Amino acid sequence: MRLVSYGIRLYKLFLSNRGMFLYLPLGLYWLLIFILTSIPGNHIPTIFGTSDKLKHFGAYLVLAFLLNFTLYIQKKFPLLSKKSMLFTFLITTFYGIIDEVHQIFIPGRAFDWWDLVADGLGSLIGILLVKVIISENLNSSKKNK
Repeated sequence: MRLVSYGIRLYKLFLSNRGMFLYLPLGLYWLLIFILTSIPGNHIPTIFGTSDKLKHFGAYLVLAFLLNFTLYIQKKFPLLSKKSMLFTFLITTFYGIIDEVHQIFIPGRAFDWWDLVADGLGSLIGILLVKVIISENLNSSKKNK
């Protein structure tokens, strides 16, 4: 129940200032992913012994979470807002493929299908988290009326 309360507060925070809390973090985070995936294989920092697949899963979970919220909340393109989950999955999947191909050209890195699977699973969980937060916010709004 406490998680739902945090989700509702997060949703309202995102709505209050889209640029500061959604667009800027999404852009910076996406840039961070690109930079980290451009690091040669022998220079990759270890994060508490975390496996490569878990890193991919976590990176794309956050990316999909931010992107899905951004697409859902934006007002310029109604279709993107209405189908934010589908477009988020398509965009993150496409970016995951491009990212894996990009890594072929980085010394010590390689294309890995299992990385794509981890990316896709992370994206799905990130999308589902946004769906839960939005549906809980809508349910909360209906109860308050």
